Amino acid sequence: MEHDWFREGERVFKVTRDGIFGLSPGIDLALVSSDMEARRFHLWEASPIEYLERLQLQNELVAGLNRLEGILDQGDDLAIVTSQPRFDIVPVTLAEIDVWFAAQGFEKVTACGYYRAEDNLGVFDAHAKNLVRFEDDLIPFDVIPCRPAGGFLQFIADTLAAGHNVTAVRTVSTSPRRI
Repeated sequence: MEHDWFREGERVFKVTRDGIFGLSPGIDLALVSSDMEARRFHLWEASPIEYLERLQLQNELVAGLNRLEGILDQGDDLAIVTSQPRFDIVPVTLAEIDVWFAAQGFEKVTACGYYRAEDNLGVFDAHAKNLVRFEDDLIPFDVIPCRPAGGFLQFIADTLAAGHNVTAVRTVSTSPRRI
């Protein structure tokens, strides 16, 4: 959604477009009745820096997955150019994704979100369209990793301690008010 792409040899080059740099997870406060939880898990439009941090964290999940190729100054806008190896699309199931993340030490937080306390790594948007099978392994090539902090980290800890899963709400906003 946020990229134009082209293939060259065994790599796929991705160019961000229209000033869109993917999504970034966090929490927000909502106005709710007194018996409801006021904190809500959201996915906001990411900034260019959050996009680059996401690429770095994806490389921690899969070494060498992303390569920063350059940044294009387009006057009023900028575009980030990256590349990844080309993978054949071999479908995976949500059950396989759950098993893969559990084997990597993650706990499930949302339907497609996982958290590993050992290195404070959260991975969101980890559904069947954002992971592929490569040989005998899964490759999370288009997930949303982050290092939760502050209220967001506490929200994840509280959710896991209570044995709950949360549902993400996508908020279209470039100026989030995160806790």
